[in-house]
Amino acid sequence: MVERNKKIADHLELDEIKSVMKEYKDSYDMYRKLLVISMVYQGETISKASDYVHTSRKTGERWVKNYNENGLEGLYSNYHNCGRKAKLTNEQLAELREIITSGEESYSIDDVQRIIKDTFGVNHDYKTVWTIVRKKLDLNYGKPFIKYSTRPEDAEEHLKKLRKHRSAT
Repeated sequence: MVERNKKIADHLELDEIKSVMKEYKDSYDMYRKLLVISMVYQGETISKASDYVHTSRKTGERWVKNYNENGLEGLYSNYHNCGRKAKLTNEQLAELREIITSGEESYSIDDVQRIIKDTFGVNHDYKTVWTIVRKKLDLNYGKPFIKYSTRPEDAEEHLKKLRKHRSAT
């Protein structure tokens, strides 16, 4: 099967492409893309130009298509739509923050994990819930500790008096 040579759109002349290549000589990815564009511009097939920069023909075709449609802008990486989609919306995160911060109760990560499952029907592992609480909601948490039943109601006052007494002696 013989590959049809695609024409490069007239966004830039060959001299201009080579000049831009010099500007991007330290940017490996952009330089490779420009090299493919330059080679195809000079009459090389996309397949051979892609082989020359050690990438697939499909990738070379995508670079040429992006260049033809958008010029140099089409060669810049576009990562805005990458990665896994969040299971909780921004509104749900705001609601979760409100649940956690309203009231006197302190929540552990395990507690927040249960709240997320019960309220929103989403199962997250411990690490993901920790990331949500610490990074997305920007909340700190402390490990719960036992409050002893024999502790007096004014324990802090007793402690202050004890400290004053010790520092005076």
